[in-house]
Amino acid sequence: MEKNYKDTLLINQTSFDMKADLKVKEPRLQKDWLDKKIYQKKMQINKQKPSFVLHDGPPYANGNIHVGHALNKILKDIIVRWKNQSGYYSPYIMGWDTHGLPIETAITKTGIDRKALKPVEFRNLCKEYALNQVKNQSEQFRRLGIFTDYDCKYITLTDDFELSELKLFAKMVEKNLVYRDLKPIYWSPSSESALAEAEIEYAEIKSPTIFVACKIIDNKKFENTNFVIWTTTPWTIPSNQLIALGEDLEYVLVKPENDNRKFIIAKDLIDSVSEQIGWEKVKVLEIFKGSDLLKINYQHPWFENKTGFTVLGHHVTSEAGTGLVHIAGGFGEDDFEIVTKNKIKAFAPIDNQGKFDVTINDSRLEGIFYEDANKIIGTTLQEKNLLLKLKFVKHSYPHDWRTKKPVIYRATHQWFVSLESVKKSIDKVIVKDVQTNPEWSKERLRNIIKDRNDWTISRQRLWGVPIIAFFDKNKQPQLTNEIVEYAIGIIEKKGTNAWFDLPADTFLPDKFKGLGWEKETDILDVWFDSGSSNLAMEQNFNLKRPFDVYLEGNDQYRGWFNSSMINSVIYDGKPAYKQLITHGMTNDEKGKKMSKSIGNTIDPLEIANDLGADILRLWVFSTDFTDDQRIGKDILKQVSESYRKIRNTIRFILSNLVDFNPKKDYQKNLEDVDKFALNNLSVTKNKFYKAMETYSFNSGFKLINNYVTNDLSSFYLDFIKDIIYVEAANSKRRRQVQTVIYEQLWALLDMLKPILIHTVEEAYQNIENLKKEDSIHLLDLKEQNFLQKEDFISKWNTVLNLRDDVNEALEKARNEKIIKKGFEAVINLEIPKEFSFIKEIKDLNQILIVNSINFSDLKGKINSKVANVSVELKQGLKCQRCWAIFDQLNEDICQRCFNVIN
Repeated sequence: MEKNYKDTLLINQTSFDMKADLKVKEPRLQKDWLDKKIYQKKMQINKQKPSFVLHDGPPYANGNIHVGHALNKILKDIIVRWKNQSGYYSPYIMGWDTHGLPIETAITKTGIDRKALKPVEFRNLCKEYALNQVKNQSEQFRRLGIFTDYDCKYITLTDDFELSELKLFAKMVEKNLVYRDLKPIYWSPSSESALAEAEIEYAEIKSPTIFVACKIIDNKKFENTNFVIWTTTPWTIPSNQLIALGEDLEYVLVKPENDNRKFIIAKDLIDSVSEQIGWEKVKVLEIFKGSDLLKINYQHPWFENKTGFTVLGHHVTSEAGTGLVHIAGGFGEDDFEIVTKNKIKAFAPIDNQGKFDVTINDSRLEGIFYEDANKIIGTTLQEKNLLLKLKFVKHSYPHDWRTKKPVIYRATHQWFVSLESVKKSIDKVIVKDVQTNPEWSKERLRNIIKDRNDWTISRQRLWGVPIIAFFDKNKQPQLTNEIVEYAIGIIEKKGTNAWFDLPADTFLPDKFKGLGWEKETDILDVWFDSGSSNLAMEQNFNLKRPFDVYLEGNDQYRGWFNSSMINSVIYDGKPAYKQLITHGMTNDEKGKKMSKSIGNTIDPLEIANDLGADILRLWVFSTDFTDDQRIGKDILKQVSESYRKIRNTIRFILSNLVDFNPKKDYQKNLEDVDKFALNNLSVTKNKFYKAMETYSFNSGFKLINNYVTNDLSSFYLDFIKDIIYVEAANSKRRRQVQTVIYEQLWALLDMLKPILIHTVEEAYQNIENLKKEDSIHLLDLKEQNFLQKEDFISKWNTVLNLRDDVNEALEKARNEKIIKKGFEAVINLEIPKEFSFIKEIKDLNQILIVNSINFSDLKGKINSKVANVSVELKQGLKCQRCWAIFDQLNEDICQRCFNVIN
């Protein structure tokens, strides 16, 4: 009767499941890490190592996290974990941005009227809401496995943070950089607040454009003559103050046949203006230089009792319009400059909500929203026969990045930080002390700072850090170092809420009390908040600036990168960061921007609770994050496939190490093929180290995939099955290959430790015969230097090439039905002289997974990489234990198997 030899094979089982079941296992592991304080223990272990700090840019505390947040936090987490396992002390403190409009809006949406509550009551509601949002997002980041102490974070609303920010403000006051002025700034009627340039995005809108005739008065030479102006903002016509001309442009006096008036326009624009207005047979009566037409009075197109005059404009061109520019000093930067130069006060009769206020002194417009006024103005100008043409055009226009509604340029009194005197030193610091990845982005940062002359730091809101300034009884701003320092001293004791609650005298030194002064009610721009975070981290968490890395989306050049650098250099001349890394935006599978309205958004938590956070993390690792990335079902399917391959490889290794005790069974003396496998391990690990140090994560991903597929699955782990399963448990050869796969396991765990954080923990806990720490994440990288000399590697690369030749010949033989399996094949190798060392390689048939090999010298030319290969079927008897074919058996098994069993 035939015996069952299967039970004598050493096919072991590991408790590391084939089924990942990450959605169930991950939360358990996360709880375990939390209970055992793994992060805190690792920080303690690393305390004496050189520090490496990645400073977290604060996401805004509002709403659930999206896939862009997940990408950002996982990238940071991979870096922090890598640094902590490769020789650094790398604490990671998450931060949140918690002031400003969206939180105010969220509170008012619950039905609360901001104006009906006391300021402090409203602020407390905002604070409570913000802290709940932080708690919610913090839990969501925990589900992604972020390595941090969740009880230790920075939040821009805490007393210590606000104090750091106010100290910075005081430093700016001390350096005479803070001033208040009437200036045109971006104003968002939908937010009722000033906006910084970084809060502006552009979108296409449809606007009415009008050509308007402005009649020349008090001038005999130009009787019955009109200047023609053109504007895309008809609502600014009532605020017209001047008409600007180009000094060197040529202008013409023209008379169209179909209008009894004469008009002045730029010579270069005759054809375009005539065509748009519909003038026929236009006669040119006279030509002038711009400088000939200055100080000519015209009747105001809207008000009967007002006039204006012509001036030079530095910005006037003949590229569009009429070459005569309508100047409304309250509603444009160039306009403001021109009226100021002509000693006229800018007129901006629009309130915070974008409606005409009482200063317009016109019942037709008072209380009307600026956009709604376009129609009234157009109709009235038409009635006065001054509207030459109205048409609609589509053009790119600035919008509020939060409300997505159009903004206007509006001259208002605001607080500014002047950057004129500090720009050069900021630029010098960037050039000298900052690296950027990608490299070209350094120029982008420099140019954005070069283009900024001042920074609007005031916001007309309630929820934020107050601007410490006062107004005397004549409404003149009062801001001195002494006053600010004193007020901050009071706030340090009483908190920022006190500013909105207590009288002005509380915050004033004795000599200024009782003078009827009032406090400023504006708050600091939220970019000022988050841009102070580097100082708050240093002052409140004892971490040294500049920080090693800032890593955020490429939209932050105009935002956080910018404000952090300005604040830091102004404070003490240091940069905020040494290196800046940017990532692109996350799009859907087709490369489309994600948006709720299209319905193509992907919830990172749904991915985590379906496929597992490790799959999401592997997706992040696989992308070229410096560019925009894509994510969707099919992409995640491919990533899951890579994950499955990695997991199965780890499982195979663990199964075959069940009876391996590294203390007793580890072999120092190995065969050459083992040494070659270990050399490949070191080569891969060294390349991986470089990829991680240069943040080339997608290269790291490719290295791991290639290692698993080529070095392990289709080479070493393939041929050693015959040794691992068949040889005696304690045989030297079996222990040798177990030694190699033990090292290969550690290489995989080390490389995957920052990425597949849950899977490596599960694998580590399933390694047998090992004294284990509480977590694999407490361990540093394992030293694995098995590099061999060049000639050795070159020999073995030749063997790999031979293997390709043999596999090709075996495949052909299978197709031709000569053999069914490789181990049934006898191969005949014709080898050229230079490769004759191949004949000496021990157990080559085992490495090539064939029955036996016959060598002969090369006859004629070589048709493959290394050898000419022919295949025949081995005739003989099949061993019932190892299935190899032999000329004779001992009972029904081969001699090797017989010796093992007995």
